[in-house]
Amino acid sequence: MNVLFIEDQPQSVEPAIRRLRRSRKTRYNSRVVGFQETERSIDEFAPDIVILDLLEVMEAGDREPTGLAQYDIVWNHLFCPLVVYSAQPEIATDRHEPHPFVKAVQKGRDSVTQLMETIGDLKPHVEALREAKLHVRHQFARALRDVAPYAFRSFQSKAEVSETIVRSGRRRLAAMMDTQPGETLAAWEHYLCPPLSGDIQLGDLLLRTEGAENDPASFRVVLTPSCDLVASEGRFPKVTSVLVAKCCSIKKGIQLTSLGDISVKKLKSRLPSPILTQGYFETILPLPSLFGRIPCMAADLQELALIPLERIGNENAEFKRIASMDSPFRELVAWSYMQVAGRPGLPDRDFRKWGQEILSECGKEEEQREEPDH
Repeated sequence: MNVLFIEDQPQSVEPAIRRLRRSRKTRYNSRVVGFQETERSIDEFAPDIVILDLLEVMEAGDREPTGLAQYDIVWNHLFCPLVVYSAQPEIATDRHEPHPFVKAVQKGRDSVTQLMETIGDLKPHVEALREAKLHVRHQFARALRDVAPYAFRSFQSKAEVSETIVRSGRRRLAAMMDTQPGETLAAWEHYLCPPLSGDIQLGDLLLRTEGAENDPASFRVVLTPSCDLVASEGRFPKVTSVLVAKCCSIKKGIQLTSLGDISVKKLKSRLPSPILTQGYFETILPLPSLFGRIPCMAADLQELALIPLERIGNENAEFKRIASMDSPFRELVAWSYMQVAGRPGLPDRDFRKWGQEILSECGKEEEQREEPDH
């Protein structure tokens, strides 16, 4: 396992390096570099864990932190478990949201032991990340291999061939990396959070800026087709307002359906099918929770609103995009809405007699199958 120390005083981490070298359970390769060497060392050394020191220095009469830029380089360009090993680890924790792959160990008495324990706790995640990166690399190699012949047949220009191989390879990789046979998704894997696209898309979850993240009534689900909302690469939206469905608590949503005030005991038998298996139920679209960001709730496909585009997205806007729906859940949003908005209004019919007719016909077929051959 490669452990990179980013430290301006190498002697201060020598005790930790000696402990790593003495480890019998895991083979550790360690390297110590200064702050200015971070980016080059990441590319050359490919660390599995980074141990980062942080300092506060005096600049123009103010105390300024040193090391936050290196934190960002590791986090945004490499992404691996990061241990802030500093006399003042709060310098980083005060400026970044908590993350399970970021740990803090304060330098001092017994800090080497704490650091070793922290590295040990992160080890299973390091191995999982390594396997994931290897899997992606292998899959990308297969994707490039498969699309390259078509690119060479389609274009004469070397530049167009190269561009097409990379672009088509990425698209094929995305398809190959989708759900594998036998896998069961967690409910929150509905979402891409934060959204990947800069454009508003069908199925996006919007949150009222002044609303609470635990209040379903503060959320909206976009129903306008994505193709009408593109506002990048020189294109302009085809609409001035976005059609959305208002959200409500899941309990209120179920009460809006034919189930009404069904008891929890009876609801338990109905949840897997048809409500959750189908993905929508009558006029509601159940939405799973995403811890700390999205509550368990339902989109009411009969409670609609139009939100002007300028009220969505920027810092001062009324609504902000919290998440997008991943495919095929994005398509499910459109399909479920069409079941509500596109259904014909039918008059009442004599279902009792119709039911008897169906049963009678089914009975005749069974009688014919049971008749002996003559």
